[in-house]
Amino acid sequence: MREGFLSDRVLSGNYMSNEPSELISEERRRAILVNSFLGSLMASMTMSAIIIALPDVLRGIGVDPMSPLGFTSMLWLMFSYPLMVAVAVPIVGRLSDMYGRGRMFTIGDAVFTILSTLLGLVPGYGLVAALQMIAYRFIQGLGGSMMFTNSAAIITDVYPPHRRGVAMGIVSIAFSAGSIIGLVIGGVLAVINWRLVFLINTPIGIISTIWAYLTVYKLPLGIKKVKVDYIGASMLAASLVLLLLGITFGMLPSGNSSMSWGNPTVWGLIGGGLLLLALLIPIEMRIKEPILRINLFKIRPFTFGVLSALFLFLAQGANVFVLSLLLQAIYLPMHGVPYSETPLLAGIYLIPSSVANAIFAPLGGRLINRFGARVVSTIGAILLGISFELLTTLSMNFNYTLFAADLLLMGAGSGLFQSPNLVSIMSSVPQEDRSAASGLRASMQNIGLLMSFAVFLTLILAGSAASLSLSLSKALINAGVPQSDVAALSRIPPAYALFAAFMGYDPIKVMLSEAGIQLPSSIYAAVTHPSFFPSAIAPAMAMGFEYAYHIAAVMAFAAAVFSYLRGREHIVHQVKLLESENGKRPFTE
Repeated sequence: MREGFLSDRVLSGNYMSNEPSELISEERRRAILVNSFLGSLMASMTMSAIIIALPDVLRGIGVDPMSPLGFTSMLWLMFSYPLMVAVAVPIVGRLSDMYGRGRMFTIGDAVFTILSTLLGLVPGYGLVAALQMIAYRFIQGLGGSMMFTNSAAIITDVYPPHRRGVAMGIVSIAFSAGSIIGLVIGGVLAVINWRLVFLINTPIGIISTIWAYLTVYKLPLGIKKVKVDYIGASMLAASLVLLLLGITFGMLPSGNSSMSWGNPTVWGLIGGGLLLLALLIPIEMRIKEPILRINLFKIRPFTFGVLSALFLFLAQGANVFVLSLLLQAIYLPMHGVPYSETPLLAGIYLIPSSVANAIFAPLGGRLINRFGARVVSTIGAILLGISFELLTTLSMNFNYTLFAADLLLMGAGSGLFQSPNLVSIMSSVPQEDRSAASGLRASMQNIGLLMSFAVFLTLILAGSAASLSLSLSKALINAGVPQSDVAALSRIPPAYALFAAFMGYDPIKVMLSEAGIQLPSSIYAAVTHPSFFPSAIAPAMAMGFEYAYHIAAVMAFAAAVFSYLRGREHIVHQVKLLESENGKRPFTE
C-alpha cells in the first residue's frame, strides 16, 4: 500500500467541501486531459494566426495597415488579448478557487468561442470595425484567462505527482502544435477570406465547450463561499492596466522618435501602476480572504518558480519577436523573397523550435520523476541561454542549417523548463489555492512576454539608431536617389520601416509613399528590389540584434538561477488516500 501522496485514483467532485466524493476513472482523467489539450490548441492557434493575417484583416475592414489608424489598430489587436489575460488571471484564479475551477474553465471556453465567432462576423468598416475588433479581443482575453488559470490547476487536481509532468507536457504540445498550425492556417485562410481566420475556431470551440461541460464543469465545486475582495480586485486590475498600458504606449512612435519612452505620460502610467501595486500589498495582507494571495510567496518553490518563469518569458521575446523581425526584415528579403511572402515563410523557418518544444515538453515531464523539477527546469533554462549566445556568432546572412540547429536547442531548452517548473509551482501550494497560484503564475508570464516586446524593440532600435539612418541614406545616395529626397526619407523614424517589413510591406515603397516622393523608374526598381533594404541596413542592425541576444541570454540564465534556488521538491497533499493491493478501491485515511 502507498500513502502520503495522491494515488492513481483520486477523489473528484466537491472534495474541497464536506460532500461525498466519487472516484475518477482513468478514462475520465484522459478526457479531462483532452479537454485541456483542445483549449490550449485553440488559444495557441489564434495567437499565431492573427499575427500572420493582420494585414489582410485590416484591409478587409477597410483600414490601410500602414496608416496611423492601421498601426494603432495592429498594436491593439496584437496586445489587447495578452494584456487582458495578464490583468484578469490573478482575479479569475481566486474566484475559481471559490466557485469552482471546472465551472470557470467551461465558461471561459464558451466565452472564447463566442468572441471568436463575433470577430469573424464583425460588421462595418474603418474605425468602427477596428474598435469593435479590439473590444472583442479584450473580452476574448477574459475567456482565455479563465482557461489558462484553471487548466494547470485541474490537471494538478486529477493527476498524482508522479504523472503530472507528462500530463503538463502533453498540454505543452498543444501550444507548440497550435503555433505551427496557426501560422499555416492564418496564412492560407487570410488569402481566401480574413473572416475564416477567426471562424475556424467556432467548430473547435463548440466541441471543446461541450467536452468541458461533460468532463470538468463539476470538478471541483470550490471551497465555501467567502466575501469577494472587491477593493483588492479593483486595485490589482487598475495597477496592471496602468503598468501594461504604459509599456504598450512606450513602444509607439512619437513625433520624429522611434519610440515614446521620453514621453512623461508613459512613465506616469508605469509609475501609477507600480504605486497602486505597492499600496495594494499591505492592504491585502490585512484582509482575511484577499484576491491577491500574498501568503503564497512564503512558499519557496512557488516564489522562485514564478520568478524563473517571469525571466524565462522575458527572454522568450527574443524567440517570438526578435527572430521574426530578423527573418522578415533582413534574412528572407536579402535572399530575394518578396516582402508579402515573408510573414508566412518566417513562421515556417521558425518551426524547428516548436517541434523541439513539442518533443522535449513531455520528456521533461518524465524526467521529473528521476531527477526532480529543480534539476530539469534549471538545465532547460541554461540550454535556452546558451542558444541565445550562439545566435550572436551568426552573421546577418547566416547558414540556415546552423540557424535551425540553434532553434532546436532553443526549443529543447524551453520544453525542458516549462513542464517541470509548472509542476513544481502547482504541487507546492495548498489545493484550495491552486487556481489563485496558477493565475499569479500566468499573469507574471504574460507580463514578462509583453515587457519583452518593449525591451527587445528598444534594444534593437537603440543599438542601431546611431548608424541605421546613416547606412540607409548612404545606400539611397549610391543608388542615385536625389539628396533632397534622401533628407526627406531620413526624417521618417526607422521603426516605421521595420514595422512595414514586419507587416509584409516593402519598407522603401512605404517610405516613398509616406514622403510623397516619385523616383525615375530605373532608380525606383533598384531601391524597391527585395534585397536593397536589408543589404543597406544589415550592418547597422547587427549591433542591435547582438544586444538583444545577449540580454535574452542573461534573462534565461537568471531564470536558471531562480529555478535552482527553489530548493528540493515540495508537494502538498490535500487528499491522503490508502490503496488496496489490487488498486481497485482507495479509501480516505
